[in-house]
Amino acid sequence: AIQLRLGVDGRATSGVTKELFSYVAGQPTRVRNAGGRTTTAGAFAEATVDAGDQLTLTASGRIDHWRISTGHLYESPLTTGATVRNDYADRSGDEPTARAGIAFRPTGAITLRGAGYIGWRLPTLNELYRPFRVGADLTNANPDLKPETMRGVEAGADFQPASGIRLGATVFWNKLDDAIGNVTVSSTGTSVTRKRQNIDAIRSRGVEVEAEATMSQWHLLASYAYTDAKVHAAGSALATDGLRPVQTLRHTASGTLAWASAPDGFGAAVTARYVAPQFEDDQNSRTLNDALTFDANLRFPLVQKLSLELRGENLTDRRIEAGISGAGIIERAAPRTLWVGLRYGGR
Repeated sequence: AIQLRLGVDGRATSGVTKELFSYVAGQPTRVRNAGGRTTTAGAFAEATVDAGDQLTLTASGRIDHWRISTGHLYESPLTTGATVRNDYADRSGDEPTARAGIAFRPTGAITLRGAGYIGWRLPTLNELYRPFRVGADLTNANPDLKPETMRGVEAGADFQPASGIRLGATVFWNKLDDAIGNVTVSSTGTSVTRKRQNIDAIRSRGVEVEAEATMSQWHLLASYAYTDAKVHAAGSALATDGLRPVQTLRHTASGTLAWASAPDGFGAAVTARYVAPQFEDDQNSRTLNDALTFDANLRFPLVQKLSLELRGENLTDRRIEAGISGAGIIERAAPRTLWVGLRYGGR
């Protein structure tokens, strides 16, 4: 009735960028060499307790030691070779992660669940050391970024009124402290300069609902999520206070209808997905349009264990906006894409 897992793990990431930039008349005028190394090492414990058929308790915790080292940013004009050199001091710290959860089944058809948790994220090497430009928009790195930390709670319920039918709902509240974001420093016309900074906090709350039904050869799955997120900022990021975080969807929904004659026989599925409009920038001045897309796949058995699969994504070729530069250039996600494949396996 009690399961306990103990362990240790580690991760090391190193990277460097070597690039030409600051183009004039199609020719680069400067060269950049930047990069560094991050390492984390941690120990963890996870426990699960089944207190009878009605109650399950879970708890986990870990502690990580992190280190950021060998950070550097060298830039020089190609004409003179004079180098502007920045070597950043190594730094380290410790961060905890923990989660506690409960699942209570008062009847066979209902499960009530809840959880509380804390977590963290180390800045990436890109965020720490690599400036980049998209069109007229410049985003500078920040070697002094602190890790993000997060705490949150959630509660939900699952209801199974009949065999093959399941309904679920979850409400959640999260707060992300020292959130890393691209903060606008200055803007001139269509040109914007941003810098990666730690924002005081991002608070988000919302609800997720889903329904699933299996009837003979048919399977239906539908889900919807609503997220209310808001930035809390001061200092150089004060202009973003009360605004919505970048590329955070307020509404998302999806539905899938699938049919299969047998596990290894004919099969087909259609999926619809909707994403609401979202803001592309921290000032909430650029909006990415919403999009409704459709995917489908077909499976045809050929011989034993071998089947032909046809798959299509974004079948209506809807324009899915992924980014907007200062000059109004819109970056698109994948257009209509068709796949043909063979699958071998199964019984």
